[in-house]
Amino acid sequence: MSVNQIGNDHRRAAGFTLIELLVVISIIGLLIALLLPAVQSSREAARRAQCQNNLKQIGLALHNYHEANQTFPLNWRGDLFAPFGVPRNTGARPFSAFTRLLPYLDQQPLYASINFAVQTYPDNSLAFPFPSNQTAYETRLNIVLCPSDGAATPTPFGCNYRGNHGIGPMPGTTRETYDSGVGFYTIFAVLSAASFPDGMSHTVAYSERLRGTGSKTSATAERDFSEILVFSNCTVNSADYALGCAQLAATRSFPAYTRGGFTWFIGDFECAAYNHAQEPNGRIPDAITKGPWDGIVTARSLHPDGVNALMADGSVRFVKDSIARPVWRGLGTRNGDELVE
Repeated sequence: MSVNQIGNDHRRAAGFTLIELLVVISIIGLLIALLLPAVQSSREAARRAQCQNNLKQIGLALHNYHEANQTFPLNWRGDLFAPFGVPRNTGARPFSAFTRLLPYLDQQPLYASINFAVQTYPDNSLAFPFPSNQTAYETRLNIVLCPSDGAATPTPFGCNYRGNHGIGPMPGTTRETYDSGVGFYTIFAVLSAASFPDGMSHTVAYSERLRGTGSKTSATAERDFSEILVFSNCTVNSADYALGCAQLAATRSFPAYTRGGFTWFIGDFECAAYNHAQEPNGRIPDAITKGPWDGIVTARSLHPDGVNALMADGSVRFVKDSIARPVWRGLGTRNGDELVE
């Protein structure tokens, strides 16, 4: 064998055959397929931890507010003088509890910019009659945004965290809506730590809800709302009655409203309030009615298998979708005589 033949054989041996190359590529692809879910899971774990931290900060702000005022703030309309409620004889949508918690969330200058003696804005118009509040309304607060819900819709200054108003479709309690307004919040009254016979560790204060799509052409049942008034008394009734209306509404009037959670500034069921009629990420699409914004608003998130929940005592729990509805409802009441662990 000549020297040139030996050199040529050596060069051929140093290369890759097509089969070897395909094997290497398949191994790399397999490693990527194995590692990608782990990376995504790790990222979601970090986002979920940040979400829990956001809720813990809100819980701390609530208790600092309570220490300073001997009550928790209102989250909906109340016939009380500012800063605890909205002005008398106005038609404004209500200031959310977040507006009153701003000093306890390291947002004192933003709080100082809000004029609580005037309206937020009229129910049927997006025009601000009092421009002094528009700057605050359009300010983005990262602490009220869940990092797992990364969409910028329907506005960049939206809200993922909502205050618990009980089980039923109204923000307050009446003879007909006996299971409404029995949560961490109610209307027409400010609550204190003494208002929780069930115990603050057994009552949810805040949980999550996905923000709306902002578009009827891309609406989804997880984010957007039907019009709940498919027949009379759908919101002036119990949670079970309202759920029946919401189930029917999903086949008749979806989508009706796509701007859910469009601002942290307003404290009604479209923006910063929810109820415990059905378990987290429940299968019945949510439904509300425009005007008083009453209806069924369920805790929903993109965290796998459940939602984060801030308890009234300031602790944060992860609640699974599989929780029994009676247990979830028990956690939604402050005075239902259930001690749910």
